Amino acid sequence: MEVIDENRDRLLASTQPAEDIGRLYEAVIPKKYRQSLSQFRTPPDIGQLMRLWAGESDNTVVDPGMGAGVLSSPLHPDWRLSTDSARVIGIDQSQLALLMGSTALTLYGQPHELLETDFLNIPPSDLQQDLDGIVCNPPYTKGDSLPDWYKERINTQLEKTTGLEISARSPLYAYFIYHSRAFLSPSDRAAFITPQSFLSNRYGESLKQFLLDNYAIKAFVQFNPESYCVFDNADTTALLTFLEAKPDSETGGETRFIRVDEKIESKTIRDAVENGEPGETEWGIINRVPQSELCPEKNWQALFDPVEIDTSHLPTLGTLLTIHRGPTTGEVNLFCLSQQEVDENNLDERHLSRIVRKPSQIDGYDYQEADWKEAREKGEEVWLLDPDRIPEVPNTIAEFKQEVSKAARREAREGSVIRDGYSEVREYLREGVIEYGLSDTSTFSNRPYWYRPRRKDPTRVLVQNASRDQFKFILNETDIRHTSACYGFYDITLSETELKALLAYLNSHVFEEVVREYKQTRDGGFDKIEPDQLEQVPAIDPPKMSGETVNTLAGLFDELRQTTRKNDDCNPVLDRINVVLQQEL
Repeated sequence: MEVIDENRDRLLASTQPAEDIGRLYEAVIPKKYRQSLSQFRTPPDIGQLMRLWAGESDNTVVDPGMGAGVLSSPLHPDWRLSTDSARVIGIDQSQLALLMGSTALTLYGQPHELLETDFLNIPPSDLQQDLDGIVCNPPYTKGDSLPDWYKERINTQLEKTTGLEISARSPLYAYFIYHSRAFLSPSDRAAFITPQSFLSNRYGESLKQFLLDNYAIKAFVQFNPESYCVFDNADTTALLTFLEAKPDSETGGETRFIRVDEKIESKTIRDAVENGEPGETEWGIINRVPQSELCPEKNWQALFDPVEIDTSHLPTLGTLLTIHRGPTTGEVNLFCLSQQEVDENNLDERHLSRIVRKPSQIDGYDYQEADWKEAREKGEEVWLLDPDRIPEVPNTIAEFKQEVSKAARREAREGSVIRDGYSEVREYLREGVIEYGLSDTSTFSNRPYWYRPRRKDPTRVLVQNASRDQFKFILNETDIRHTSACYGFYDITLSETELKALLAYLNSHVFEEVVREYKQTRDGGFDKIEPDQLEQVPAIDPPKMSGETVNTLAGLFDELRQTTRKNDDCNPVLDRINVVLQQEL
């Protein structure tokens, strides 16, 4: 209660009640519940920026997902400015949020009315007045976390009103953006603060098409997740979207993609949104793109820092090989084991396969037998439960669970367990099913028998599927397999030397630039790329390069992996690789 009392006392003496009421809300509502609902308080300076964009004097502004009222509060509680909205309509499903938001607006002297309802249930006619602007920090709840019945209803509703096919994986904030357009007339403005993931994910393609069709997209402002955290105590990115409703017949002009690398005044951002010239600034980057050239299927995240390397003459990586993710186990804790767990359960190695769990456990650019043995000695998970058909174990997990229950009752009566060559692995499966509460999911049902993950041949190259830094492409010199934490290269059409030359390119700073157009930056600054997206990335074509260049790059890759094993500085080698690639490109 001390935190609540401290915030209450501060509120009574505050000149910024909306900010402090937001802090009070955070103190009252435990963090885990706010995160489950994806509720993150808008910083006051960003709230001012959005409010100034969306509303002017004598305007009526709607604030869906109102929360503590940060977005819709005037600039100063002691007097009204010519830019303050004439009226605010606050909408939220939470009584507590509306109470706190209303308190803040009342202290500011901001005329307002409140609606306690789901914004997606409100037709424009219910507001009984014309709106002039929207400011919105919507819930960020992921689509997979929404109840199925609710998801189906809002998806069907908004597909009908927009005429678009909307991905069922769309997060809740996307539906707020879709629905908001119905409340605006041409030239009305809207400002949203959301994660940036829709700019690069497939579910965002329909949303980007919707924005292109219905708005002049004035600007996106990306707060660089690597250097600037907008939300306190929240591992999520922040993207501001500035929109102006337009008639169907009009084009949208130019869109500014603005990257903010450090904290700056909101006025500086607003000047950049309205008049920013392209190029680097002291605080970030501004890029201008004609809206007519924006394609919803492309990755718009890359436009915050355009790639300047010409790759138009290069083939895609997928023309040289195919990329597949590793098999999904269904329950890592059951199927991936350390040597200690193998010994404790007396599991015979004929029921196991050797694995590397994830590339992040590999320090260098190659993986050798000695690395696997070292990982085994360190107690890492180096074994995969991978048995052939086990006698007396049903092929489906549902049948097995029934037998487990019957066997438990029988053993309680008889006090014995039948032992044979498979008894240990059967016992391990029985205990695992009970401990992990495994159910008959599609992962288990799509196998010939549930207890053996899909088999995939060892890959020649291991790839990280996510990274905070550069993606690493690792030469696998063992027959060890991998799981779904990694991607693998298959159907490789290159010789050994050509493959090493390609790996020199894939691990270079040049490729780090090129791949930015295809990867997605997720919450917390993680970069992610799917196998089919990686196959689309432009790559050098070693068979069409001179033998001297191929040999040079292959030798540099060998030097790179040897340098890493010696714990020496790799940058001089990477610099030499870049020189060769720049000459080639």
